[in-house]
Amino acid sequence: MSLSTDSVSLANSLDTLDSIFPPADKQKFLRFGLQAENTALIEVADTAAIFQVTPAEILPVPQMPSCVLGIYNWRSEMLWTIDLAHLLGSPLLFAQNNAAASAMVVVIEVDNQYLGLVVAEVIDIEWYDLAEIQTPSAKLFTPELLPFMQGYISDGSIVLDPSAIAQSPLLQLT
Repeated sequence: MSLSTDSVSLANSLDTLDSIFPPADKQKFLRFGLQAENTALIEVADTAAIFQVTPAEILPVPQMPSCVLGIYNWRSEMLWTIDLAHLLGSPLLFAQNNAAASAMVVVIEVDNQYLGLVVAEVIDIEWYDLAEIQTPSAKLFTPELLPFMQGYISDGSIVLDPSAIAQSPLLQLT
């Protein structure tokens, strides 16, 4: 009886060690919901912060593309926020919900610049082997989505490219 208890204890300890010290070929990804049942992934290394926001906290800026929600006061700095799902070809996030609804902001950092990606929900942090990421195909994904994809994994989740998002011609705000 002591041997089986020790074996279970050792197995649990090894599982814990794997979650703390994953194999070298794995990277951390943030999984978040775009809309409905669609989820996406982005490397945790590309994120600077995650927080909750309501539409009232974002200051709209006139004459911007519809995916640009406006600016948000983040750490006493001006943070441009975009509706990520809308940029990728889906309906506006806040138009589907009432004005009091909240969403999550995933702040990405690209070339020392920050951009707030407004998403429906943040789900989890997961480990993936970079070899699991498959090259996107025009047969599988829409033309609106393809330019922003790094790839996809076998469960159908898209892996987004933060640089491609930040460099989108729609978001050249200066």
